[in-house]
Amino acid sequence: MLKGQSEIRIIWLMVLTIVAVSAWFLKIEVLTYVCGLAFVMSVMHYVDALQKPLIDISAQQHLTLQFTSKVPLYISSLLAVVGMSLQWGWLIGLGLTCWIFFFLRWLRRLERSVQQLQEKLHHVQQQPITPENSTAVISNSTQPLSETHPEMSLIQQIKQWIFQGNPVLKAATVVLVIGIILLLRFATEHWQVSLSLKLAIVAILSFVLTRIGVFLQNKNRSFALALEGLGLAGLFLTLFFAYYNHVIPNIYVASICFAVVMALTLTLSLKQQSIELALMAMVIAAVAPFTLPVRAATAVEFVAYYWVINFCVAILTTLRPWKILNQIAFLMTVIVAGSYAFIHGQTQQHDALAFLVLAHTAIFIWLGFRFSQLIAQKDVQQFQLKPALDIALIFGAPLVAYTFLYLIYFEKTVWQASLSLAFAVLFAVLYLLAKRNQTVKIISQSYFSLMLIFITLIPPLLLQDEWSVMGWAVEGVLIFVFALYQKSTVSRYLASALLLVAGLSSLYYLFESAHFPSLMYWVLSISYFAVVLLANAHEKFQQQLTYSSITFLSMLLLSATAMQLFLWVDYLEGSSQYIFTLILMSGLYVILNSVMLWRKASWSWLIPKWIGVIPLYIFALFFVIHRSENGSILWLNTIEQAGIFFSGALLTWLWLRPSVGLKLEKEWVSLGTLLSLSLMSLSILPALPYISVVILPLAFCAWCFSQKENLNWTMFWQTRSSLALILIWIVCSQLFSQQPFQFYLLPVLNPFDLISIAILFGFIWMLSLQLKQGMDRGIVAVLSVLSLLWLSSYVILRALHVYLSTPYNTLEIWQNSTIQLSFTLLWVSLAFITMSYATKKDMRSLWILGGSILMLVTLKLVLLDLSHIGTLTRVISFLGAGFVMLIIAYIAPIPETKALNH
Repeated sequence: MLKGQSEIRIIWLMVLTIVAVSAWFLKIEVLTYVCGLAFVMSVMHYVDALQKPLIDISAQQHLTLQFTSKVPLYISSLLAVVGMSLQWGWLIGLGLTCWIFFFLRWLRRLERSVQQLQEKLHHVQQQPITPENSTAVISNSTQPLSETHPEMSLIQQIKQWIFQGNPVLKAATVVLVIGIILLLRFATEHWQVSLSLKLAIVAILSFVLTRIGVFLQNKNRSFALALEGLGLAGLFLTLFFAYYNHVIPNIYVASICFAVVMALTLTLSLKQQSIELALMAMVIAAVAPFTLPVRAATAVEFVAYYWVINFCVAILTTLRPWKILNQIAFLMTVIVAGSYAFIHGQTQQHDALAFLVLAHTAIFIWLGFRFSQLIAQKDVQQFQLKPALDIALIFGAPLVAYTFLYLIYFEKTVWQASLSLAFAVLFAVLYLLAKRNQTVKIISQSYFSLMLIFITLIPPLLLQDEWSVMGWAVEGVLIFVFALYQKSTVSRYLASALLLVAGLSSLYYLFESAHFPSLMYWVLSISYFAVVLLANAHEKFQQQLTYSSITFLSMLLLSATAMQLFLWVDYLEGSSQYIFTLILMSGLYVILNSVMLWRKASWSWLIPKWIGVIPLYIFALFFVIHRSENGSILWLNTIEQAGIFFSGALLTWLWLRPSVGLKLEKEWVSLGTLLSLSLMSLSILPALPYISVVILPLAFCAWCFSQKENLNWTMFWQTRSSLALILIWIVCSQLFSQQPFQFYLLPVLNPFDLISIAILFGFIWMLSLQLKQGMDRGIVAVLSVLSLLWLSSYVILRALHVYLSTPYNTLEIWQNSTIQLSFTLLWVSLAFITMSYATKKDMRSLWILGGSILMLVTLKLVLLDLSHIGTLTRVISFLGAGFVMLIIAYIAPIPETKALNH
């Protein structure tokens, strides 16, 4: 696993490098910068993943190793990003140079730590391996893969065939097949000899190659099979080129030749017991039509041709239980032939295509029956149906076939119902036949289930227009209830399919109907709600739900909520219809949540509930944006303002109840609760939305801080989602707020500055919690420094704008000497306060934080202020900063390493 992860990392870095270089030559500098930044962060994460095990091992061995902080790397990356955004090439170069230097130093110290650890572990005596253990290891390692894993999936079998044996030989075979295709195309277009002679030469060579492979079968089986497969591929391809270039006069002669080649393939595969040869021939035959240089086949020709391939596969797998041939044939038919027919099919071809679909279905029904019969004959007790591809031939083939027929006769309900009845009768007959043979008891039960499935499809099909959608939905609910009581997995899958068909069909009638089909969507949304609630209504129902079932229920609740929002908006009238809809849906969820908790529903309800409320937040966001004007929220009346507050309160209650949800998935609960509190908070000061939106989250943060002995509430703020939300506010509020000077009295003594400072304290407290959770110290330090400098700088920037009319939130601030002087003095003062306090309290990490601020001040002086050294304010910047640095150097030296644990 570790080796695979390392290979993936190397491939990822190579891809980033290739994309970055290509974008640079294509003059897409932005993409180059993004790839470069991703490369830098990926390399740092990669090396950090190597360093963490060393730290753990050194702690176990009581060995003191010296590791380098990653703070300089983050600062260097930040310099490069700033240079990219400002298009300062010299700053980009400086940032990259510093990053390379600190990264190489990090690697050097990491290498030194590895050497120390090796020397330490060299003296540790290793446990000897006993002969019994070594024998077990050897016996297990030499056991064939087919014996250790007798039931492999399709993907595992393909990996085994590709990567085991002689991969060079297989790669050479693929390359030679491609070469034959190119040779045939070149010969068709350029060679001067007759086309008949060209193709005859290639066909003779292919036959000779096949004969040589048969001759070498007893000497080198794998090499012989490769030659036979290559020769048969050449015969197939030559035949196709000959027919579509009119060298073979008609379809009948071509069909005879194709039958001969196929018969040869079948004979060699069965005689040599070679599934590899059969698989190679089948894939080449399926790919052959796409190699033609002249014309494309019609949909009927293509699907008919694939039927011939499937017929040959049926002959092989009737005699041999080669499951992988059945699986690949089914997938190729559905994906390749189905897609081709969908793209190239025409209306006048529908009847012919429907007949061919039925012909394919007959083959795969037989394959499913025969394969199960062959397996059951070996050991009836051990035989059981496997999920996914194993069961696809029994259930998937007829259901997929009927789906194609349903689409072909989409608007012909009588035809659809008749076909469903025909399938039901067919599987009823097969059930009666299979039931007589006790060796295929399970397959008979499958046929019985399929018969019931097709019978249940008939009633909704006979309904007209939107009523058919309601029929699908109601029948899906009834079958889902039946499945829960009977513990029937097949019935549950059938109900899910009916509900899915109902949802997809509703989209068709939504766009095709002349009026909005409100009744259809009422029934559909209520059905979706009913399924989710019934699935969680009883403990024995909840135990039947798997992860896939929970995902499906979540999508149902998401769709039902979106439909209900539109339906209530359409039903209600007046200017307050949107806010009433939001209140109504929030209250509905609170009621349903209370009922589910009373029924002791757990994670099978919580996850769909969390997914289902997403449309409510999107709806509320669009409503708030619609009511925004010039940076303020203008409610039409007090009902809307109170309604937003009440809706946010309901949603907050929904997220916090039950409290066990916080332990189950704290990221989701934290995100939802903060968004709900923010929605409530928007109703407090609508004229100042950026201040209003964080009032209640800040109050909640203060309350949690006072309850810090309660781990549940502390856990709430240990999430990355809450950290990301606060960080977004820190950046966006300062940049985009249009009322930062409302009620401005003095610096700090104004609403915006007070809220910004409160957010800063909350953010730093959250970072300290993240540090305890194992977040990288370098990231915590960088975020702390940047947030402190960002918010404090904006406090000064607003004060200068009020009193000295300096620029605000424009690029001119970087050219204004007064602003730059103020920034320099502010930053160096913050560094002085931080480092002095750290020295006094022997807090080495806090001192390094202040030192980072001081380093940023130095970089600012050298990179920015030095370019305007002629102005008085720049001179004062250097003198003031230098003077404070002298004081720091005297009274605030770095604490000793022994104080690190403080």
